[in-house]
Amino acid sequence: MAAVDTRRETLRETSRQVFGQAHRLEVMLAVARSDDGIVCLTELAKALEVSVSSLQKPFQALVHARLISPLPDADSRYRFYARNPSAAWAWAEELALLD
Repeated sequence: MAAVDTRRETLRETSRQVFGQAHRLEVMLAVARSDDGIVCLTELAKALEVSVSSLQKPFQALVHARLISPLPDADSRYRFYARNPSAAWAWAEELALLD
């Protein structure tokens, strides 16, 4: 567990330095690594073990940059988003390797 915590803190420090926000790099990596490219903010928060509120700004920044797009509402309590093609996903992976 300590190795995971250290890795997360390293990613968060890189994210702070590059984006000025602690969680954006982790969010980008989770989206990039999603098998089907479909993500939900609530599920990302659970996977990253953080609150939904701590991911709202970085998540919305990805929407604003058109890196992810909202999918039409379904009969669900969750809102899903689709990953859009972009070199940004490979760049996020590259940033993660620099640590």
